Amino acid sequence: MCSICRPKVHLTGKALVEHINKVQSSWVAEYTEISESEKKSKVMDSRYANPSLDEDDSYVLRNQRILPSIPTTFDARTNWPKCNSIKMVRDQSNCGSCWAFGAAEVISDRICIHSNGKEQPVISAEDILTCCGKSCGNGCQGGQGLEAMKFWTTYGAVTGGDYKGDGCKPYSFAPCSNCVESKTTPSCQSKCQSTYTVTNYKGDKHYGKNEGKVTERHKHLECTSAYRLDTSSNAVPIIQNEIYQNGPVEVAYTVYDDFYHYKSGVYHHVTGKDTGGHAVKIIGWGTEKGVDYWLVTNSWGTSFGDKGFFKIRRGTNECGIESNVVAGMAKVGNGSGENSFGFVAGLMMLIVYYFV
Repeated sequence: MCSICRPKVHLTGKALVEHINKVQSSWVAEYTEISESEKKSKVMDSRYANPSLDEDDSYVLRNQRILPSIPTTFDARTNWPKCNSIKMVRDQSNCGSCWAFGAAEVISDRICIHSNGKEQPVISAEDILTCCGKSCGNGCQGGQGLEAMKFWTTYGAVTGGDYKGDGCKPYSFAPCSNCVESKTTPSCQSKCQSTYTVTNYKGDKHYGKNEGKVTERHKHLECTSAYRLDTSSNAVPIIQNEIYQNGPVEVAYTVYDDFYHYKSGVYHHVTGKDTGGHAVKIIGWGTEKGVDYWLVTNSWGTSFGDKGFFKIRRGTNECGIESNVVAGMAKVGNGSGENSFGFVAGLMMLIVYYFV
């Protein structure tokens, strides 16, 4: 009996890529030379990928009202063409700061969307990574997107692009290839780079909408701009509805060996071990060759996948990507009420969620 047993072979490198392309046709793998240490440096500790809904209970939106007609195809880049941040692909380098990048990107996009393009800050992932502290997680080892959204709501976040970029606090780490090990999280600096003269650190802060508690009946819920969607059932329309009405969302999922070799098509896990958790930004959806997908922005630079973007199978909770979905409502117009229709509609939607 045992003489016919075969141990499971762990494929790596070019053999892994050849196997992926041989056994399925949904997506194309392309060999990328990457070491085990570099893989680890691009992801975060798996425990941050999917915290329980109970853990986030005070910030979970339940009983969402779904729009009657959601388009079959949607791309935030073309739906909100004024917003340059939606088109951007950033680079987290060899630091597991994806959770901070996902939050910074979503915040940037939503400020632009809900100001109708009048405000276009590029929010600093560096500020969130370094100053959110232990409440968010463990810096370059990983963190939680919802906690990053709460940080934005309570303390605000300043501007800052990629390495040596513009804004108050650009990213500390240069893009790298063949990274040897993960970086150490920089310390929090409550000041802007010397070349930034627009305003000071405090004056550069952008905030999420914060409304405090809601009614005695719903006192366990926080009426805040930071929230997590309850996707325990009906996940796809709930996520679509949120993106369509309010803008991109941050999600977290499990990364396997095969994902590092993604080039094009609709990704689904084929083979390879779990290497850690990762956070990214969903900007749309569609169908390709009969396979439904989410359109996603990664933070591994433009050399990854389709110029920094990828598609992943939709409706099957692929790698857990539909389980941990977070976002926030932007405070625009310096609180003067100069809000776009989208922001007002989003805020009304939050109120409906809480009081039904």
